[in-house]
Amino acid sequence: MKRSLLFTLLFGINALSYAQSFEIRGVLPWHNFLSGPSAWNVQDYEKYLDECQKNGINFVAFHNYTGGGERYFNYVEPMIKIQYKNVLPETGFDHSGMARWGYLPMKVTEFAYGTDRLFQLPKGATYFGADCSVLAKTNEERYELAQSLMQNVLEMAHARDIQMAMGFEFGVAPPEYASIRTRDDMYWLGHGSIVYNPFDSDATGILYATIDNILETYRGIDWIYLWLNEHCMFGIDPAIALKNQHMKEFFDENGKYFESEGIDDNLKFLGVWAQAYIQKSYDYIKRKAPGTKIVIGGWGAEYQMEQLLQGLDKALPKDVVFSMLNPAQGAKPHPEYFKTIAANRQIWAIPWLEGDYSLWHLQPRVHDMRTHVKKAADDGLNGVVGIHWRTAEIAANFEAFAHFAANPSDDQGVETSYRDYCLHNYGVYAAKYLAPLLASNDTSKILSNIKSDVYFAYNPSWGRLVPQQVKACRAMITALDDCLSNEKDNDHLANLTWLKANYEFTLLLNEVSSSIEPAWKIREDILSGTGRHHGELDINTALKRLQEAPIERLFTTYASRVRSRGELGVLSSINQRVWREYGLLSDFLQNLLSTP
Repeated sequence: MKRSLLFTLLFGINALSYAQSFEIRGVLPWHNFLSGPSAWNVQDYEKYLDECQKNGINFVAFHNYTGGGERYFNYVEPMIKIQYKNVLPETGFDHSGMARWGYLPMKVTEFAYGTDRLFQLPKGATYFGADCSVLAKTNEERYELAQSLMQNVLEMAHARDIQMAMGFEFGVAPPEYASIRTRDDMYWLGHGSIVYNPFDSDATGILYATIDNILETYRGIDWIYLWLNEHCMFGIDPAIALKNQHMKEFFDENGKYFESEGIDDNLKFLGVWAQAYIQKSYDYIKRKAPGTKIVIGGWGAEYQMEQLLQGLDKALPKDVVFSMLNPAQGAKPHPEYFKTIAANRQIWAIPWLEGDYSLWHLQPRVHDMRTHVKKAADDGLNGVVGIHWRTAEIAANFEAFAHFAANPSDDQGVETSYRDYCLHNYGVYAAKYLAPLLASNDTSKILSNIKSDVYFAYNPSWGRLVPQQVKACRAMITALDDCLSNEKDNDHLANLTWLKANYEFTLLLNEVSSSIEPAWKIREDILSGTGRHHGELDINTALKRLQEAPIERLFTTYASRVRSRGELGVLSSINQRVWREYGLLSDFLQNLLSTP
């Protein structure tokens, strides 16, 4: 897309405006899905950091999964190499040959309706993903190539006066380390998680090896980000954990910090456990690299980090910076008590430029960016960091976030933001007639949170629309057709066509998922053994619905708008989920009909 007016405005703001801006104006591009930085190469990072610099962003952070609970148990990303006692865990960024996030593995040559031609794979590769992932021949190479890539990212960030943080989740470790314990209390189990005892010598050795690798690999790194694990403490029994004498003594001394209303015994233990890990990390980093700054972060749900920060504020050194993802995937701003913490330590809010509930759809959040960033300024926070995966689909959100991070006192409204965005991306006519509709959809949230929760496998509930959403999509397409007939500039026409394809895809996915549902239900009934009988008529009807699905138009429509690495990642995901399931269901039904 063409450079927006906000780019120009941000570089034209004067020193007084910058003096009123947040000290930290950051981004947190999240690794895990193929639509995000897991599939980026060096040129993608370079383009991204250029956009950050143009928008006044001065901080970029990266989070690593290093094992843990639930579906993360064996998920070890290679940006940090946690090698302890000569044990080197299996690692690798995800690619289209993996199944971690509900992907059904596929080679690019298997993609539907010629969409494979959009993927320019490096020589020797058969799967879509980052070059460092699909070209590595060994586990050691996966670490080496990924870390070399991120070393380049650090250099590029610093060349643009952008600070960088590398982060990991404390208290969990790659699954290989569960076997090396020399004491019975090295770890505890809960809800499928292995939670490490901060007072076990091997657990501490793993922690120190993690920090050492960050400092040695990323020389000059500005920050180390310590994350509370998303799933680690569900179902932990503190009574079992506190059989460890050292843990019990530390708990007895520090439990007083976590006794506020709403804190049960499990959360109280989690708070003290987190305090111990953070303090150990802090002390070690201060010894090894006293100039490296420390920030902690985690998830904002009531049963995760939100209840703990007030106690940690009382217990931890004041130069530890606090942060937390805004609750409910960014549907809510930061909690009210941040204002109290901000009076005595640095604390950042983390608004969501998009949520991972809807990563196949547009997520208009200009209103939320304006509201959440301005609230952070009103409450005295010194930083805001925007989490996201994709880039093209969230451009308006990103620019609004960056604008208000640099100008939090600006009263510019949502429609004005969209008018400026449309003017420079879609043309004068669109700025007048399209911007109000975009702003209305944004503030009403009518097209927000359409289901495509890519942290799970596809099912026919994905993409389903209520009648009001169908009507809103059709209204957008009509308005875009009007703009297309009144615009002459080729770049604006291309951008309008791209936007129209987003809404067309949304309508088509609704139809495709609806057509898949009858076949899906028959397979579920049969394989789950519910006893429900499906006769030949039911099966033929379901097969006919499946065959009538506008599946080819779904793929060709999405493929027509691909022009970013993240969109390639979504296209790969659609192939691995929808196309693969479509074929499996067709085969299943036809086998039923052919079986006597």
